[in-house]
Amino acid sequence: MTILVTGATGHVGRAVVDALVAAGQDVRASSRDVAKLDVPDGVAKVSADLEDASTLEPALDGVSGVFLYTRPQGIEGFVKAAEAAGVRHVVLLSSAATLEPDAGQSRIAAMHRAVEEALAAAPFASTALNPGAFATNTLGWRADIAEGVVRTPYPDSRIGAIHERDIADVAARILIDGSHDGESLALTGPEPISFREQAEVLADVLGRPLRVEELTKEQAIERMLALGWPSDVPASVLGAWARTTREPSLVTDLVRQVTGNAPRTFRQWAEEHRAAFA
Repeated sequence: MTILVTGATGHVGRAVVDALVAAGQDVRASSRDVAKLDVPDGVAKVSADLEDASTLEPALDGVSGVFLYTRPQGIEGFVKAAEAAGVRHVVLLSSAATLEPDAGQSRIAAMHRAVEEALAAAPFASTALNPGAFATNTLGWRADIAEGVVRTPYPDSRIGAIHERDIADVAARILIDGSHDGESLALTGPEPISFREQAEVLADVLGRPLRVEELTKEQAIERMLALGWPSDVPASVLGAWARTTREPSLVTDLVRQVTGNAPRTFRQWAEEHRAAFA
């Protein structure tokens, strides 16, 4: 049984590769640019681009399961190629945005839902993973942390920040045992944690003080756009953060239910990624 991991250069994709290798699976890692793939020995590398159907047939040859990143462009071609290759199960990295009450007004939700629906209509099994905030989002603070500060809007927004390895462990388990067909799994970390509390944890782990500087909504949007966010996305993200200053975001126990292990804490994530803030 060969499992294809798309987007294997990403934080989650690479963690899925590692989890599958640790479980003794035959793994094939893909990226648009094979030269950027840094994977364990014994893992096959292949170029795959959802927007270029000609790359999909060789990438999927002999594959029984796929870990897939959301990309609406080319999803119809992927479904056809996966069916032709005899793929049995696709695990999609989607978003908690599709499960929110205001999903109909969210560009992020619309993008992910389009892929979820295409896979749900496919003749093979599929499972959507719908994590909320990633702990890796704090890597975006690195430049500010070098100055001894964390700049963020809504510092008291409380989110269920999840470790990328917990998402990966869930994906690997489902790809191996074929469970949770047709389900959408809202994955979170073990507890709601505010941005201010994340900064406190990082300060403790890094051994240096970090002050928190609250950005206005306008300042935050300006920074997001400068980082390349689509113009219609920041407002919906900031709206969600504003809501979770009043009521913490949802926390589930699905990581434990699927893997048998408790989800990792933000402190565990910070300790593992200490070098990234050096």
